[in-house]
Amino acid sequence: MKKNNASDFSRVPDPMVDLVAGCFQALSDPTRLKILRELKNGRRTVQELVALFTWTQPNISRHLSILVQAGLVTKSKEGFFVYYSVANEKIFSLCDTVCTHVKTTLKGYGKPRA
Repeated sequence: MKKNNASDFSRVPDPMVDLVAGCFQALSDPTRLKILRELKNGRRTVQELVALFTWTQPNISRHLSILVQAGLVTKSKEGFFVYYSVANEKIFSLCDTVCTHVKTTLKGYGKPRA
């Protein structure tokens, strides 16, 4: 039997659902998911992310700001640099769950796109 606790989604009050929706909205952009995936490897500066991807510095900064506002990424200033890192590694469990769901769903429609 499943243990009932405050994080049981069926018991979450509406104001919390709005906050959860904000997290999902932050995760709904492929660019932000790719940034999160890279941050799984360790903290990065905007400049390091620019060097890894083909996006501009303002674009990456905008996406990082959204991730920070959603509480998914933290930033810390050290000297002249601002480092970004994943706020809570548990977010990757959610990503893994969604990836499994997508793979299962795609099996019914043929092979996934590369």
